[in-house]
Amino acid sequence: MTEPAVVAPTKPERVDLLPLIAANVAPIAGMLFLGWSPPSLVALYAVDTALATFALVWLVMEHITEANSPDRGVVRVAKLGFAALFLGTLLTAILVGPMVLMLGEGAWALSKPWLDRGFQGALAAQAAGSAWSLVSMHRMLGERSDDDAVLKREFQFLVARWVVVLGVVFLGVASFLGERFGGALIVIVYCGATVWFRMFPERANRMFFPDKAKPPGSTAR
Repeated sequence: MTEPAVVAPTKPERVDLLPLIAANVAPIAGMLFLGWSPPSLVALYAVDTALATFALVWLVMEHITEANSPDRGVVRVAKLGFAALFLGTLLTAILVGPMVLMLGEGAWALSKPWLDRGFQGALAAQAAGSAWSLVSMHRMLGERSDDDAVLKREFQFLVARWVVVLGVVFLGVASFLGERFGGALIVIVYCGATVWFRMFPERANRMFFPDKAKPPGSTAR
């Protein structure tokens, strides 16, 4: 644990609802009125999930598991960087792998979207935004005493949202609707899950610990 300058509560901070909803309505509006490609948006969300996974792994090691490590400087950077790359790759393969396989089988991948300047710009913006989020959270955690609680909530949010998205894939709904409409459905589910789990983080926690949602004294059947 880091030595905090400010001790913050462990409860989730209040969500600013209007910006949250606006940010997640924008992609849907883009598909409807601006002709944004649903598969491209799905790919960007997969990249965002992968980058967030790597970032969370590094933050957990930096602020919790290796917080009291004597390693400093280049040695610490190399050690944590390699560990985050290794563990992050494993988690990313589990979370994002199924989506990559789905996208790789469609016409979208055959069109080589990575050569498109617009898609390249979106990827660059995605990477820059992820880097900024990592730095911001790193600084924020340095001022708190509840690093583990904050990172636990972020990890639960990340996984819960993506599990809901993968549910659409594994149930075959997206494939049945085709690449364009199936991709649009995935985007809508992703945006909806983002708003839902940000507003109600306890719902994400229940996906990991369902027994805690039961009334005291109740037993599983």
